[in-house]
Amino acid sequence: MRAQFTTFIITATYTGSKCAPWGNGRENWNHHTVTVRNTETGKKTSFDFWASIAHPELDSEYDIINAFYCFLSDACSGSESFEDFCSEYGYDTDSRTAERTWKACKRAAAKFERIAPNTDIYELINSMEEYA
Repeated sequence: MRAQFTTFIITATYTGSKCAPWGNGRENWNHHTVTVRNTETGKKTSFDFWASIAHPELDSEYDIINAFYCFLSDACSGSESFEDFCSEYGYDTDSRTAERTWKACKRAAAKFERIAPNTDIYELINSMEEYA
């Protein structure tokens, strides 16, 4: 499945081959590889995305753009300090889970910056309100 939002072409491929890293390890195998290409820079990146158990596949433009929105939201969280991240999401700053999650968000921020330098991520997210 494929969608376009502004200068970004987003494709999602259902693999079902990777269990979600949260939960008890048996619940959600609705894994997708989502690839985002910026038509202005020609650069692309990809990320893992798990759809819900009730709706396992990303099968509409809305679903795909919403997955991109989730990636961008994570990237925004990765731009915060660790202490601010923990405060915002209710984590204890001594939590290893919090640190792993924050670092994953930081990687998302770096991926976005690489494909879309000088793009205001907050402006982009705000323009996606109908999808989120």
